[in-house]
Amino acid sequence: MASNGYNNGTLSGDGAYVLYNRLGACNHISFTVKTAGNSDKFGISVVRATDSKKYYTMVVNRENDNWRKVNFEEEGSEGRGFIRGIDGYGFARPADNTYKVDIYTDNSVLVMYINDNVCYTNRIYGITKNCWSINSYGGTVTASDVKVSHQ
Repeated sequence: MASNGYNNGTLSGDGAYVLYNRLGACNHISFTVKTAGNSDKFGISVVRATDSKKYYTMVVNRENDNWRKVNFEEEGSEGRGFIRGIDGYGFARPADNTYKVDIYTDNSVLVMYINDNVCYTNRIYGITKNCWSINSYGGTVTASDVKVSHQ
């Protein structure tokens, strides 16, 4: 498991990540993220490796102190950054800064739920047989109860 800025479940600093094993054709990923502050943001990347020139990330982005939105971004040296028109709807920041995340993939289809309240869906080619990661974009983010099941 490759990582940067990761220690015992905690991601600290901008660009911190923890990379997990390759995914199968159909997967259920679940975990809990707790941010230390109201302005900390995190993301989940797919089609990622330690040397990926481009990978895809759903960033739980801070719109203001109490409002979040899932943005879709191409990251890596050849990534285009924020992709306009395929971001999610805004939602209220959880009062306790705790996000329960469930992700389901079926080949190229990804559906992500946050706190059984927010849903983000996208088609992303290359999920199967590639790694995934949890990322921090500044601040401190703690990931716990990470589970992956293949169906």
